[in-house]
This record gives sequence, C-alpha cells and structure tokens, in this order.
Amino acid sequence: MKATKVLLIESARMNGTSFVSALKRRYQVQVAHSGKQGLSLALVTRPDVIILDAASLRTSGNRICAMLRANLGDLPIIHIRTLEDQEESPADVLLSPPFTSRKLINRIERFAPSKGANLLELGPFCLDLEQQTITTPWSEKKLTPKLMALLEVFLRNPNKTLGRRFLMQQVWKTDYMGDTRTLDVHIRWIREIVEPEPGKVQYLKTIRGVGYCFSVLSPTNETTSQ
Repeated sequence: MKATKVLLIESARMNGTSFVSALKRRYQVQVAHSGKQGLSLALVTRPDVIILDAASLRTSGNRICAMLRANLGDLPIIHIRTLEDQEESPADVLLSPPFTSRKLINRIERFAPSKGANLLELGPFCLDLEQQTITTPWSEKKLTPKLMALLEVFLRNPNKTLGRRFLMQQVWKTDYMGDTRTLDVHIRWIREIVEPEPGKVQYLKTIRGVGYCFSVLSPTNETTSQ
C-alpha cells in the first residue's frame, strides 16, 4: 500500500511538542517552517494531508489555513491552534493542545488514501476492517476474529440497545442461549480496549435484562431498542 504523504507546517524552533518523530514512523513526512514554504511544497508534492501546527508558530493560523485552502482546493487540512482562538477556520479538523500523537494519527487516518472503504469510524474510535485493528485515542490493538466481528456489529449500530440473542446470532451464528459466558468475556475484553477506565463504563454500556449498547451520545440522549 502506498505510504500516506503528510506535510507538517510547524515552527523551526519548537518550544513544545513536535510530532515529526511519531509521524515519520508511520507516514512519508515533509516539514515546512512557514505557511508560504508549506504552500510551495504542497503545490509541488501534493500531500495527502496537511498539518498546520499554528500553535507552535504562535499564531492563530487562520490566514495561513485560508491561503492553503484557496490554493489547494479540498486537500485535507488539520489545524492545530490554541483554545483561545475562536475565529472560524476552513480546516477539515481542528485540534487544540495538549493532545497525544495517537490522537493526531487518528485524525490523519481519516484522510489516508485507499483506506476509506475499509475504515469504520464512530466517535473517537476507528475500526480497520482489512487490518483487523481498532485505533482509540490511547492505543491501537490487533483484534481476534470474534472481537472484530463483535465490535463491527456495535459500530454499525451506534447508540442502539442490542439484545444478547441478536449478538450471539450475528457473531457466533447460533440461537443457543444456554451459556452466554463467551459473550460476557468478549464484552469485558472490548471494554479493556475502548474504555479510558475499564472499571468505569463510558461507551459499552450494559442494559440490564436486555443486552448492550455502544453509546457515543451524552447521558441525556435515549437509545433505541433492537
């Protein structure tokens, strides 16, 4: 598979975190130290994604981002700026530090060529159907076939209560409900992957007496039954 080309525009004198090393482990990376230099490089190399680290340049970056958009059309732009900057940006993604390199990579993967059809995204999660991996803001995990199948069912049915029988039918291809300990174990394993604190459930919720719900909604929102 062709390597994703990333253009990173950041300060030449980094006082904070530079993402160069983390990105080079995964992508083909070029670095520019100003908006004009970044535009010149982009016009020649046509990267798949541009990362504008305006926070490191000590500017809002809004004018640079507008210049890039005007000259590069719909080429994806990830704009890193401080929370204090509230002016509208034409970027595809806005990020405010501090955040991990993993979170940045998650955003880049949305625009990686030849991957869109194989990616299933929900909230902060990205399931790679081809590589059988899930990427979260805190890790990337290779999945067993059953974990993969179960997570795919949940991500294709977000914010819905899915019955235990339905899950057994979809993943284990059985109507037998005499022993569902296997399902319970897989639910625990998924929580260890997707929950920031596995002991404090935020996403994969138990609906008592019915089944489970993979929720990315606020607590005030209701789920629908399956």
